[in-house]
Amino acid sequence: GGPLPGGHRQGGEGVRRVNGSATDRFLQKTAGGIDKAASLACGILLGTMTLAVLAGVLFRYVFLRPLGWTEELSRYLMIWTASLAISVGVYHGEHIGLTFVPDRVRGRVGRTFLLLFIDLLVLGFLVVMTWFSIAMVRDAKFQIAQSLPISMVIPTLAIPVCMGLAIVQILIKIVLGLRGREFSVSEKTNVDI
Repeated sequence: GGPLPGGHRQGGEGVRRVNGSATDRFLQKTAGGIDKAASLACGILLGTMTLAVLAGVLFRYVFLRPLGWTEELSRYLMIWTASLAISVGVYHGEHIGLTFVPDRVRGRVGRTFLLLFIDLLVLGFLVVMTWFSIAMVRDAKFQIAQSLPISMVIPTLAIPVCMGLAIVQILIKIVLGLRGREFSVSEKTNVDI
């Protein structure tokens, strides 16, 4: 099978880049750039979080001089890492999905509309998350972290920023899918439930 609108594929073949219009190439390049930047940031944040946890364990159990800030720093780094990974997952099509309904829909048109409907539901969820997280960030400007000398705006900003990136990715996915183009340049994997 080949590509389906909505950025989905039939069969298990890898995705190939389809030469299309300048708009299609721009959208693909934009999605790829967001993915690379978010993936790099996830790697850096995850590495920093690992170092913070190791420092916390080392100082607590080896030097018997616990650092009060390592647990809080690692928590905020994890929030940013997991939130950024949402747009990476959208780009690569690697989020966990319930495939029992799409697998039972016969015909390319029905499957296409179902997958588009799912993408629109995800988009709606991301918009709602972004909307409510903006108020959370606004309220956080009056709060300071417990053990770090930072405003709580920094940790809470992870949600609207990362939901915004995921919104851009899913919109590009929908537009390219409706135009019959591929979204991701990697093979889609699903964890069947």
